[in-house]
Amino acid sequence: MEKDFSISDLGNFEKLVTPKVIKIIYWLGLVGMAIFALITFAGALGMMRYSFATGVGTILLSVVGFGFGVLFWRVLMEVYMVFFGIYDRLGDIREDLRKE
Repeated sequence: MEKDFSISDLGNFEKLVTPKVIKIIYWLGLVGMAIFALITFAGALGMMRYSFATGVGTILLSVVGFGFGVLFWRVLMEVYMVFFGIYDRLGDIREDLRKE
């Protein structure tokens, strides 16, 4: 059973901190993408005064871009989590081999 995280873990590198940080970075990235999409959407609405087609196209691109951005961001964060999961599993294997 794993022990909880403590401040001493920051100095001895026995327990990885990054998997917990990745979750925070994931949510911050989603918030950033949502803000960017809203700004783009608002800009597209303003652009419709000058060119309706360009405004509609920008709205569509911002919605589609936001969707792909969220999907790509999730996949990227999952790849990082897999790397750290592999590291943890290798540590477990090393401990099991030492016991034998």
